[in-house]
Formats: sequence, structure tokens, C-alpha cells
Amino acid sequence: MLNRHDGSGFTTGRSTYSDRAPGSAEPTAKIFVKVGVEAIPGPLLAQLDTGAAWSMFDAEIAEAMELLGGDGELTPISTRLGPVVGRLERTDLELLADDGDSLTIQATVWVSPDWRGGNFLGYSGLLQNIRLALDPSDNSFHFGTP
Repeated sequence: MLNRHDGSGFTTGRSTYSDRAPGSAEPTAKIFVKVGVEAIPGPLLAQLDTGAAWSMFDAEIAEAMELLGGDGELTPISTRLGPVVGRLERTDLELLADDGDSLTIQATVWVSPDWRGGNFLGYSGLLQNIRLALDPSDNSFHFGTP
């Protein structure tokens, strides 16, 4: 794991990220990290997106997580696929570690029955609450709590 200059811990877990999502025709590299959610067996890939206002999940994933139909704040967003209306809901997510400790964090996520544009980990409600670092030399995603 990563340490600060004084030797104290900066991160507690590390995982290998993927440059591309399986089956994607996207020509440019992205950062896809492994996330665990209680309702889905095995890891789920989500694109790390510090420019995204919220973390968001495809409707099928949100439905499996029982997040659709909640009473969270109604929130419209503008996406690359056009405007979509959804709700902000709270849920637990786990950043899965290959080395060190996985990190479970309560996050605010945006969900909509109309969203089928991919899974994203965004800044507000999630990334703002963790420490993270990337090492592109070996596709390492380091994470921990502040």
C-alpha cells in the first residue's frame, strides 16, 4: 500500500484496473475498477470518472440493488446520451482489493430506470470521501479512507 512521507498510511488497498470494458468498442483507454455490491455475485466493473457529478449504475444493476423506486432526491442530469432524470439513493459499495484490504463505503449514487449508459464511480457522494492514486505503469488503483 502507499505511505505518506512520514511513513503513515495513505491507502489500505490496491487492485488492478482494466483499460477497457469487456465488449466495448470505445477506442480510447479508460479506468475500470472492480466494485462489489451485495446484490450482484462477483465483481462489477465501473468506470472511474472524477468528472462525473455522481456515481451511477445501469438500470439492471440498480434494480438488482433494489435502488429503483426509492424516495431519494429527484435529480436530472445531462449525459453524453442526453438528459436523464433519476434519483439520488444511498447504498454500500465495496472497492475490491487484490492486495491489502477491500474498502466498504456508503455512497450516494444516481439511479434511473432509463439509464443504460454504463456504470460510473463519480466524485460527489463517493470519490470525495476516499483517498485514491493510480499507477499506470502496472494499472494499479490504490484506495483508502482519509
